[in-house]
Amino acid sequence: MLEVFVDLLGPTILGITGFYVIKKITESNIKLLTFKNIFLIILMSIITAVLHRVEYTGIETFIIFMLNIIIYKLIFTNKIEESTIAAGIMMLIMFVSDIVGGTILKFFFSIDEIRKEVALTLLASILTSGIELIIINIKIIVSQFQHFYNYCQKRNSLMNIIFLILLIIGFCIFSCNIGIFENKLTIKYIVNIISMIVLGLIAYIFIKNINNYNELTNKYDSLFSYVQNFEDWIEKEQLNRHEYKNQLAVLYCLTSEKKVKEKINEILEDNINVDGEIINQLKQLPKGGIKGLMYYKVAIAQKKKINITADVSLEEKSILHKLNEKDIRIICKLIGIYLDNAIEAAEETRKKRLSIEIYELRDKACFVFSNTFKQSANFADRNKKGITTKGEGHGNGLYFASKLIQNNDWLESKQEIIDKYYVQQLIIHKLPHKKEAKEKSQK
Repeated sequence: MLEVFVDLLGPTILGITGFYVIKKITESNIKLLTFKNIFLIILMSIITAVLHRVEYTGIETFIIFMLNIIIYKLIFTNKIEESTIAAGIMMLIMFVSDIVGGTILKFFFSIDEIRKEVALTLLASILTSGIELIIINIKIIVSQFQHFYNYCQKRNSLMNIIFLILLIIGFCIFSCNIGIFENKLTIKYIVNIISMIVLGLIAYIFIKNINNYNELTNKYDSLFSYVQNFEDWIEKEQLNRHEYKNQLAVLYCLTSEKKVKEKINEILEDNINVDGEIINQLKQLPKGGIKGLMYYKVAIAQKKKINITADVSLEEKSILHKLNEKDIRIICKLIGIYLDNAIEAAEETRKKRLSIEIYELRDKACFVFSNTFKQSANFADRNKKGITTKGEGHGNGLYFASKLIQNNDWLESKQEIIDKYYVQQLIIHKLPHKKEAKEKSQK
């Protein structure tokens, strides 16, 4: 009876640790100490103990992974896709913990002894659980996992689920390749351990990249919502701007209070002020987001003392007027990235110049941003991930833009240097939904 209890104790410890890890990842308020949850943890522990074999095959681990998905879905009452992501992350953490713990124990025992002797199996479970808890309480790591889970939860990304499952299979295969009956650290063992560590790093890098992509997407989605309301406001603000300034000037003259005068000066300085000629040019853009974004970015540029010129030449019913909201969101993300980079680059130069050209040519609409810039040593690699001259936290914008271009064949991007100006072009071809509609009608 005691031996059966000890057999169950190890899987139970791992099950409770798994519960804590998933609770941390999903940021759930579910409590462990309920009849249903305790019953499910014990049930999973019994099945795990029954599946345990001295000779490791890898199949039992994958079956346990599937079991974890079902059990933790019932505990946390989430969708099967969400449970797969959460259980997949938990299994990755467990694999890493198992590698570290197993390597430590292998200095003293063979893996054959660890898997055969009940006391050593229990010790391995406790050690693995302890390392899991240390990993999941490292703030920088758990935040990445939480962001990744939230991203997958909102988008139900099948590719991310498949990627996690393939990673788990990869870990199972490498585990099978380890010389499990060796009494010492062999080359084969070390090579497979290193391979599993590399696989773990790939998983972490993948999750971090997804989070960076999601962060930029959320940033420009939020900006898109803001600039739609900004379009009408900026035009009304420009019409009333001179009247506001006249009224403030009168108040300035009437008061002798220093603090009041300082406040009036502060309001005048902070007041969004876009050049009237530029507004007249940008008015040709259709409402819906692009125009508001251009107003907003121009206002930021002028506040940074950047000299801006704008030239817009569009037909009455241009390609831009036929964009749907999804297309506009994609274009706004690209324009936001390109203008942010142009403004930052121009601000660093002596001339501080930025030129905006928007025109149509046959069946294409073109946005051209030209700015003064300082060429850096890594300029040629500017579209690669993490390449920047602006310090930590930058370097993902152009990489993100290049990925958007790759995923939308109706968009094209070109960069060149002309007379010490960096020229960025965004070319919009025939719209994707128009192409699809035409193809369907032909069928």
